[in-house]
Amino acid sequence: ASGSMGGDKWNKSMTSVVAICKAASMIENLDVVVSFRSTHTSNRRSYGSEHPLVLVGYDSRVDKFNKVKKMFPSIYPGGTTPEGLCFEALLKDIVPTSNDRDSYFLNLSDGMPMFSGKDFSYYNENAINHTKAQVNEFRKMGIKVLSYFVGDSYGSDGYMKDFKRMYGSDAEFINLKNVTQISKTMNSKFLEK
Repeated sequence: ASGSMGGDKWNKSMTSVVAICKAASMIENLDVVVSFRSTHTSNRRSYGSEHPLVLVGYDSRVDKFNKVKKMFPSIYPGGTTPEGLCFEALLKDIVPTSNDRDSYFLNLSDGMPMFSGKDFSYYNENAINHTKAQVNEFRKMGIKVLSYFVGDSYGSDGYMKDFKRMYGSDAEFINLKNVTQISKTMNSKFLEK
């Protein structure tokens, strides 16, 4: 939910996320947790008062699908992209793969990790390496990582190269016109189980 995700990227990504939530609500033994990553300013007058933010917008284990219809229209993108910092916070709550459960981490993003606060900078190589380390922690838990770079075009090859460094060689670019393909891909995976 960084500011750069605004407009069509946000609208089409949210349409895809809602489709996944709806499909999950109709399939027995399938849980979906949707979280949003951004930043929050605790004091608008004080420089450096911005903090990474993870908002759990929907958890099918405790929420009814109606929450998606009521809450999601009020969520909007803003702030920066504290990817790995937020992933680190999610580690304690994410459900690992087990003998009777497959777990997936589906990530939609449009940029590189970046965040700065008072006496703290999270950019470039440090942020990329930290995000990669957090994604590897998911994998160590047996969680399959599916990551999509959402955009109008590939942009610079450097962005995709860094994106694949963080999320793995199977990370993909997805054009705005094809964002709904994510929900179709996930729906077919859900139906396999």
